Amino acid sequence: MVCPIRSICTCIRSAVKMKFTIVATVLLGLVLTPALSQFQFQDVKINRGQYPKTVTINVGLGIQTLTINRNSLVAIIQSDSAENSWTTVWNYGTGYVATKLGQEGVCYVSTMNRVLTPALNSIALLAEETSNVKGESVLSRSIRYVVSRRQVRDLMTYGNDIFALCSGLPTYMAFEETQQEGGNQIFYNQNACYRLDVLNLLGINYCRAGKV
Repeated sequence: MVCPIRSICTCIRSAVKMKFTIVATVLLGLVLTPALSQFQFQDVKINRGQYPKTVTINVGLGIQTLTINRNSLVAIIQSDSAENSWTTVWNYGTGYVATKLGQEGVCYVSTMNRVLTPALNSIALLAEETSNVKGESVLSRSIRYVVSRRQVRDLMTYGNDIFALCSGLPTYMAFEETQQEGGNQIFYNQNACYRLDVLNLLGINYCRAGKV
């Protein structure tokens, strides 16, 4: 059976129109793909830059504030308890820890123990998990620092956040109990220690040196 000439023309016209539609769709996809990729990349980049991040953690009968800044590799933990007010700065970039004791008006600077100190990427998640645990928390990790009589002279060496924390306050070096300063053993009074329970994750004890 032979189709009429009019039907043939209609078929040809439809085929041409379909091909044009396909070509236009392909070209439009080629144009939009880079634009969509760029938009997605920018969106991810913006999400990654949403720092510093601040969360509040229930610790015992009080509340501690954790502020994380991944851009500067710093975590700041603050306890505003009337009986036990303190702020500690953990600088993962420089490898130093500084703690300001509010009631005593003094700062201590020490080397970070990277084995016992929670990692910067996981500290917020770990703290939130422990805050949901009912009952008294038993700390599995603890560090004892012995406060030296050696006063810190140049705070800028330890980073901007530690400088801002301790500027204007008497600041002293603190060494881990297992460490030695200048080859000499550091003695301390066990009854003269100041304890921090940091986010139910790490116990930090600052003990005054008896002799350096």
